[in-house]
Amino acid sequence: MRRLYFISLCFGFIAAFLMGLNAVFVRYLTADMHGLQIAVFRLWIACGVIYLLLKLAGHKFSFFPYGRYQFLAIAGFTLNYITFHIGLEKASATNAMVLENTAPFFVLLLLVVARIEKVRWSDGVATVMALTGVYFTVRHDFEFGTTGQIGDLWEIGAGLSWAMFTIGSTASVKQTRSTMDRMAVLLKILLPCGVVLTPSLAFYPLSVDATDISVLLALGVFSTAFGYYAWYEAMAGVSTVTASLLVVLSVVFTFVVAHFALDEQVTRDMLIGASLIVFAVILPGLVETRSSNEAVDHTE
Repeated sequence: MRRLYFISLCFGFIAAFLMGLNAVFVRYLTADMHGLQIAVFRLWIACGVIYLLLKLAGHKFSFFPYGRYQFLAIAGFTLNYITFHIGLEKASATNAMVLENTAPFFVLLLLVVARIEKVRWSDGVATVMALTGVYFTVRHDFEFGTTGQIGDLWEIGAGLSWAMFTIGSTASVKQTRSTMDRMAVLLKILLPCGVVLTPSLAFYPLSVDATDISVLLALGVFSTAFGYYAWYEAMAGVSTVTASLLVVLSVVFTFVVAHFALDEQVTRDMLIGASLIVFAVILPGLVETRSSNEAVDHTE
């Protein structure tokens, strides 16, 4: 496996772990806060952390101009937060997890239709494996349409909008040269999303305690700022499809963390699903490496 690809995968696994903590943090916070409140505060915390790191590093950056792929990422991210949280009010948490993670399928579909990036057969196989793995991890609670088909449709919309965010982010990252450049791009994308979503705070009363604030800070700093940063670093060396699959990998870390932190049971189906997801993430790289080696053998 190429060194850059291996390093990118390492960043991807770190990102998946940090994003996996997201579900545990949010599950705790929803007892006192509305989902959109959590979304807004975590975004502003993340933006503050990233801005501070850029300033400390002395990295010069500008919020303008915006490229078309950055606009696509902003639109996708904002729509994802809106559709996911509205859908969560009308669908079960399990259905929401499964349906939002249809994003790799939509990434694959959009790449084929728009011809933004070459799609290989291994990308299709990996996507099917990952979606199957997600279903296995939560199928004991998954009931499509029983909680409310409207909610399920909103969550499918969340998957589509996340695909937009992934494609826009990956294309933007491919144009960067350094880790600070990628951090600046992340800030340019997250900040407008925070601005657009902030007015939603007026619709919900806020009631938090010291523990909520601590958890919210951890969510903003680790799962959002560092989680997305690690994911952007991974994007620099992997395909768009693999980048989307790395987010699906966070499902595995979610139930692992929930097992140790919340004493939730790990079932055989969860282990099967986790194995499928992990293999799906590394499959495209394995196929590409083998193809490269065969090409070298033929030229010698």
